[in-house]
Amino acid sequence: MKEILYFLLLILSINLDCFASSVTEGFLIKSRNFRKFFQIGLAFGTVQALFFLVGFLSGKVSATWIASFDHWVAFIILLAIGVHMIIEEFQREKEKEGFSDDFKTLIGVAMAVSIDALAIGLVTSILFKALVMFALLVFLLTFIISFTGVALGARFSRLASKIKYSQAIGGVILILIGLRILLEHLGVI
Repeated sequence: MKEILYFLLLILSINLDCFASSVTEGFLIKSRNFRKFFQIGLAFGTVQALFFLVGFLSGKVSATWIASFDHWVAFIILLAIGVHMIIEEFQREKEKEGFSDDFKTLIGVAMAVSIDALAIGLVTSILFKALVMFALLVFLLTFIISFTGVALGARFSRLASKIKYSQAIGGVILILIGLRILLEHLGVI
């Protein structure tokens, strides 16, 4: 059960940028077009799950030689992702146009916000074993978060301008999870 909780926190953390992008898109399209909501949720969920699977499978291939220092790898990867998310939060410019009208752009945005899922897949392969269940959870959580974000952005256009620091919060959560993994493996906690 503890594995599932860690995993859900990891996925929720990396999905905060999906949520922020989705809310922004909903704010820009300003319509209650459920087809667009579904399209964005499906694109983000599929790409996030695929990137997770690639990272997971890469981790499984290298698992035998990495076992003695896997806790350090997990910590360093989560620290790097967390710091990157925090820095990116304060450097990114607001999008001025929506991305859902162009399929290539939508997939590009989905890939950009899913890069972290690749590393999380690697970390997950080191720490956990149940690939299919976790891949489905990645897809479902990302879909729900993205769909909800677009719907909220479209419904409450003012909300998009008030959501600040969501990616930075996700980064902090990832750093704390990485620190906990390291401290547990070192026997500190």
